Amino acid sequence: MAAEDPSSATGLVLGCIRWDWRWDAQVDHRHLYLTRLVRDLDLEGTILPRDGERACDNDVTTATRPLPDLLDALEQHWVDQAWCGPAALARQLAEYGPEAAAAASLLRRFWLHTPHSYERAAYLEALAEVAPTGLGEIHVECLWDCEPNSRLLGIEHAPDRPEVRQRLAYLRDDPMEEPAVRAAARERGQRPGMRPLR
Repeated sequence: MAAEDPSSATGLVLGCIRWDWRWDAQVDHRHLYLTRLVRDLDLEGTILPRDGERACDNDVTTATRPLPDLLDALEQHWVDQAWCGPAALARQLAEYGPEAAAAASLLRRFWLHTPHSYERAAYLEALAEVAPTGLGEIHVECLWDCEPNSRLLGIEHAPDRPEVRQRLAYLRDDPMEEPAVRAAARERGQRPGMRPLR
């Protein structure tokens, strides 16, 4: 959104920096995502670094009910807006493959709405196991995600098309990018049948 309308992005980026949405600074990644926004939108002179407030404490909950109740447990997390922890349920559901396809809509909701960004990769990996069709656009979106694990999923699975190749080249060449992400983007660009990256 910021790239599409840079003139109105300053306030949004400022808000993201001032209000730190990370639930756990040790696992949620925002620094590279926000630094890129500052650099790409040429906002270096307008934003002052400051410590953000935390959106909430990291009170992790875990479900201990067995294999058949996993879907009910995941749904209860959604009803309770218990954002910390349902990724573990998603990983367990993924083990059932298509037999857990009924969880797909819930997994998509968690992917879209969780503020706990490091868990998003787990929801997407579970979706790929239980209901793999129609994930192309999500994998494209992952190429812009703040979490390196999500970017890696996007690099691996996003369909080959012009904006994807352009983003892969960006990730490959960005010196601020995580080394594993840069390497994965480079490898994807060298695959047989892949059109050359610019």
